[in-house]
Amino acid sequence: MTLTISGLGAWPGEDPFAAHQTILGTLAEAPAGIAGLPHLAVLPARGPWAAPIGRTLSMLEALPASLEPHGWRLSGAPSAELVRAGRVLADDVESFALAGAGYEGPVAAPVLGPFSLAASLWLPVGERVIDDAEATSDIGESLGVGVARHLEAIAAAVSGTRAAATALKQGDRQQDAAAEAGVGTVLLHEPLLADVLTGRVRTFVGSGRLRPPEVERVTAQLGLLVAAWAPHRCVVVVPPDAGAITAAASARPHALALDVTALDRPGWEALAQTVEDGGRVWAASVPHRSAEVRPDAGAAARGVLDRWRSLGLATTDLSLTLTARPGLGTLSPEAAGLTLRDTAEAALAMAEQLA
Repeated sequence: MTLTISGLGAWPGEDPFAAHQTILGTLAEAPAGIAGLPHLAVLPARGPWAAPIGRTLSMLEALPASLEPHGWRLSGAPSAELVRAGRVLADDVESFALAGAGYEGPVAAPVLGPFSLAASLWLPVGERVIDDAEATSDIGESLGVGVARHLEAIAAAVSGTRAAATALKQGDRQQDAAAEAGVGTVLLHEPLLADVLTGRVRTFVGSGRLRPPEVERVTAQLGLLVAAWAPHRCVVVVPPDAGAITAAASARPHALALDVTALDRPGWEALAQTVEDGGRVWAASVPHRSAEVRPDAGAAARGVLDRWRSLGLATTDLSLTLTARPGLGTLSPEAAGLTLRDTAEAALAMAEQLA
């Protein structure tokens, strides 16, 4: 049995250093018997350059964009907003490294997936990028290169602060700190995947819907990214929808992450099939903390396990990651931190229920 706690990336507030201190304080120091996977924080309250679209656009290789009144659009040259997004991303990586000085484990990096990005981004002239199969493919290829560089930057920053801390204790002994950084995890968010697959993405004028791409093409492109980032792991974050689960699982990522509390019967059956085929699950199931209510950690754990068992899935060799439900970025920083601690308590309760 392997139980891990982590997060999906979103975080409230505008202070990345404080956010990473809180995240690392819980996830890098997980309770005994529970693994923790810290993640970079996405703080969209700082503006569009810090939100998932602008943040991911700043990673793309050779695909500049500009921010216009109706949203981000591919362009001939990067706009000032895109340059700012790149600086914000670099600052976030540095703040994580400083907050986690001495941390030696892996890191999860949230990224907006190619299909949700293409559904949110406009062509230089005309419709959304998702309406152009070639342009959508270009987004995927560019993302493959750009995210690989992002992972390298994270590893270099984290290993650099660790090497500096070690040098203070051990003198000038050189070490291969980058190799020690370990395998990272890409949290590939595809919140619009169900809309893309079912043709629910609106046209520019809003009265029409764009035709959906073939499921096979979606799966193939996601699979290319999974392969491009190896040996780093790719966790595809999907909406609680049976079609989205099946399409993403067919790409053979390391795991799928989703709000299991929002799954209907077909969704659970699709997830069960994924597990039976060898896939792993990140169960976003821990309720958000509020000033009035403290969630029952045992109930959160039982809710997942009871449904798991009802589908005939084995729990003897369970490998599961628990996270809070989506929307952590809408809370206060204090409530988000408490919710993260509740996630650790839920994992401990699950371990007791499985013992």
